[in-house]
Amino acid sequence: MNMQPQGLDPAGSPDTTIDVREAFGFDAKMKVPAFKTASEYVPDRDEAYRFDRETTLAILAGFAFNRRVMIQGYHGTGKSTHIEQVASRLNWPCIRINLDSHISRIDLIGKDAIVVKDGKQVTEFREGLLPWCLQHPVALCFDEYDAGRPDVMFVIQRVLEVQGKLTLLDQNRVIRPHPAFRLFSTTNTIGLGDTTGLYHGTQQINQGQMDRWNIVTTLNYLPHDEEVDIVVAKAPSYATPERKKLISAMVRVADMTRNAFINGDLSTVMSPRTVITWAENAEIFGDVGFAFRVTFLNKCDELERASVAEFYQRCFGEELPESAAKVLVA
Repeated sequence: MNMQPQGLDPAGSPDTTIDVREAFGFDAKMKVPAFKTASEYVPDRDEAYRFDRETTLAILAGFAFNRRVMIQGYHGTGKSTHIEQVASRLNWPCIRINLDSHISRIDLIGKDAIVVKDGKQVTEFREGLLPWCLQHPVALCFDEYDAGRPDVMFVIQRVLEVQGKLTLLDQNRVIRPHPAFRLFSTTNTIGLGDTTGLYHGTQQINQGQMDRWNIVTTLNYLPHDEEVDIVVAKAPSYATPERKKLISAMVRVADMTRNAFINGDLSTVMSPRTVITWAENAEIFGDVGFAFRVTFLNKCDELERASVAEFYQRCFGEELPESAAKVLVA
């Protein structure tokens, strides 16, 4: 099995620049390189996406000046999506790798594979995604960077330098990074491990490695009004003033779950994506309360459902059925 993507020109390089104000809506004294045409590896563009200024500038600096950029924040804030949406405006190929506990050094670097050549079975080294990305004009994003295994983290440390070369010991070969290779990561913690108890499974990151990330930025949940505008943009049937108040109440519920999550009182949190889904489901069922239960409440721990139902009651003035009750839709 070929572990590498196909169809991307390794000789490709940015061939134009973009205007930051025109593309993202705010001023910046930098010219950002971009590609005139998009390949199949460029993320789909979301026209309704709203960019956080500081996070966007950090990502643009990564693309323009080959900085290694780490984005830290709670889950559901849109860290990875932010990188993808910037890449989509630049037509820059972007590949995400989730560093869960199953990703090993072999997965990243490559391994020997048995292939058939001239009718004979032979052993051939197949490169993994890391050497492939290094040799192509690709923005590589490591998701859940602070959950990576130690053997994987030391492999990544080799390429964190701007001119970081990767040595393939199995091949006695040194790979030099493509001029348009870029490296990003997203984390829930800031390299110190799970100090809050919210993110089990995260690891402390070697401080020598943290020092190699040129830019570290934090992305928090959106301000209330901005999130309301995003949900309405995604669910345009709520664009009237009266129905927009409904979305505002939904976002208030989400804000309460986030505060409870940050304080350690809740183990599940509503992301902006969840609010959008709730609004869409409310359209389907014609019932905001039932849509809330099937979208979010039923995902919560049974011991926490009463608290979450109280958040709903405060914002909508309506009591939900007991969390243990089952609703049958005829």
